[in-house]
Amino acid sequence: MGPTFQEDVDKIVALDDTQVQIQLRQPSHFLLEALETAIRKPAGKTTLGTGPYEPEADSSSQLESNKNYYLGRPTIERIVTQTYPTIRTAWAELLRGNLDMLYEVNIDALDSLQRSSNVSVFSYLRHYQYVIMFGDRAPVFKAPSVRRELNAALDRDAIVRDVLNGHGIPSIGPVPPQHWALEKFAPRIGFNPILAKSLAARRLRFTCLVAADSLYERIALAVKQQLAAASVDMQVQEVTQDQIIQAGHSRSYEALLIDVVSGPSMFRSFRHFYSKAPFDLKPVGNAAIDNTLDRIRHASSDDEYTRGVTAFQQAIVDDPPEVFLVWAERARAVSRRFDVSEAEGGRDVLNTLRLWRPVTVQQLASRN
Repeated sequence: MGPTFQEDVDKIVALDDTQVQIQLRQPSHFLLEALETAIRKPAGKTTLGTGPYEPEADSSSQLESNKNYYLGRPTIERIVTQTYPTIRTAWAELLRGNLDMLYEVNIDALDSLQRSSNVSVFSYLRHYQYVIMFGDRAPVFKAPSVRRELNAALDRDAIVRDVLNGHGIPSIGPVPPQHWALEKFAPRIGFNPILAKSLAARRLRFTCLVAADSLYERIALAVKQQLAAASVDMQVQEVTQDQIIQAGHSRSYEALLIDVVSGPSMFRSFRHFYSKAPFDLKPVGNAAIDNTLDRIRHASSDDEYTRGVTAFQQAIVDDPPEVFLVWAERARAVSRRFDVSEAEGGRDVLNTLRLWRPVTVQQLASRN
């Protein structure tokens, strides 16, 4: 929560071995939402796990079940992780039966794996969305009208269809599309060819840094082609991920194509857009965006929270600090040797890992 922790939290008291009491100075929705993120002990302290699995002592590649997990010890006792030079290599090992699970399946391999009789594929919408973040040293983006027109020039449905092979959804702004407080009438960023017509007279030209990755490159190419149709020249410069981070810290860029964590809660948007919140890659904010995030943060009811989210969307539509593109799907691939409890509502199946069970030979034969 950064400096806002001191503003919102008065004290934290351990009532007993299982209960913690947090006393607030003012209403703070983001305190509860911040508990969705990882909680780490200070540097130099012993590793502590509160989830169903925790790292084994002196091992960076193995996890063991947490016997003290509050919902009960998982059925699978140990998880061993292994890295591979490419996803294709790991995929082949999974199909040969040498792996039980592929942690992440990218879009290129998704359709091929779904045809396998030995592997189950579970898709989910990531909590990250692809955006083009404007640099504060780029005079070409200084006017809010330019940033609005750039957002209006992009057909996000076409990017989902042509680049993601349908495995994603268009972005309408910073708020996760399934968020409970995003009302149907809330302002949205979208394709608007009439508004984008003004770009033709501007003759914009800028350089966008893009990580050297096939998916990033395809998204960048699709954006470049669509902007070219609106008389905007976006030069794509491929760099390493480290160079992206370095450019973000030094603010030495005109534009960056990145995928930024934007869900599942509004706290993620708060960390990214609020001017006083710590975040590695941060767009240029403004007082209007800060004020709407404070409304959400200090809302005393669900109705106030919802009105704050609507105002936040409006502030972004009026003065967008980024070009919002798409949310992409990913998938986990799991050997059918395991009976997997699937998460509800398209959520990540890893949320149910503690409930997975090895299948018997009889169960496996019946499936085949």
